[in-house]
Amino acid sequence: MSIVCTSGLGWLISHFDYISMVYQYIPMGKGIKFKKELFQINVPYIRKNGKRKGIDSSEWKKPVINDEEVLWIKNVYDNLFDEFKFHFSPDSDKVNNNTCALEMSAKIYEQTNNLAVINAEGANVGPNIYREVCDSIYIFPQNCEFFCRNTKDLSKYIPAKKFDLILLDPPWWNKYIRRKRKRSNHAYEMMYNDDLKDLKLENLLHEDSLVVVWCTNSPQHINALKDEIFPKWGIEFISKWYWLKVTKTGEPICNFSEPPCKQPFEQIIFGSKKNRRIESPPNGKLVLSIPSALHSHKPPLVELLKLYMPKTPQCLEIFARYLLPGWSSYGNEVLKFQHESLYEEGED
Repeated sequence: MSIVCTSGLGWLISHFDYISMVYQYIPMGKGIKFKKELFQINVPYIRKNGKRKGIDSSEWKKPVINDEEVLWIKNVYDNLFDEFKFHFSPDSDKVNNNTCALEMSAKIYEQTNNLAVINAEGANVGPNIYREVCDSIYIFPQNCEFFCRNTKDLSKYIPAKKFDLILLDPPWWNKYIRRKRKRSNHAYEMMYNDDLKDLKLENLLHEDSLVVVWCTNSPQHINALKDEIFPKWGIEFISKWYWLKVTKTGEPICNFSEPPCKQPFEQIIFGSKKNRRIESPPNGKLVLSIPSALHSHKPPLVELLKLYMPKTPQCLEIFARYLLPGWSSYGNEVLKFQHESLYEEGED
């Protein structure tokens, strides 16, 4: 199970535990789990100059925040921490900071940097399995379907199927990331809002479909979703949650700060058609978890979204970077986090 603890204000979930559960049994092989070092986030991230991310040195210890939304999220987090504190680790290895996680992520990037599976699709209709693809070993969960294709060709490869849930993690245009990111022929290029709007999601939705979008805290992106992209897809904004990234001790990975500084949370935006007959996600929930040290490695929301889905939903993730059992996954990095370098043998 990925849900560690539940509150009226939100949840504490574990990315590590969910994947360990998914791959605890692999026929003709031992079960596997994520390499635990990837989640050894012991302390908030610190800049090389010693300052905490997202705040000026003069405000380091006691940031001044006037933004109502950030203050509200901070207050909800404070209440959730009181409820969840016994599920965090009080003895986290603060001496070694996040060294193990950063070293492991660097090692994985080094091993996988030149690997790319492109222009391919397939499915695993049976149980979890290892498979060699392009001279590398990847792990495939049970009953999954995947398309290693450019999202501009979405309508070509998924022309008419209807889905109960469509989850997107777009590579939102970001000046800083665009300047700093390493160039790759197969990695996602940053997308403008108009590029996202051009995806023909309206052809994949029925009256009760739910659309879920991971979004940055940029007002420009959020407003574009609500006012332009959702209407083009034939849906409307219904609610949003916040993914709050915390250390093993439950502390936010960076300070809450006055926008536009970096925040310890990202947003999860929900949209649907106006007369959706299934219960919709309530507004304003917080989802706490220890983040992976790998960039853009989002935690699975599968178990949180079950309440708002039919019993056996048809689910699609677009811009996917890993596979989920029973889901269709589409994107040009769809196998990125299925590579064997991320995993190790589980307990016997």
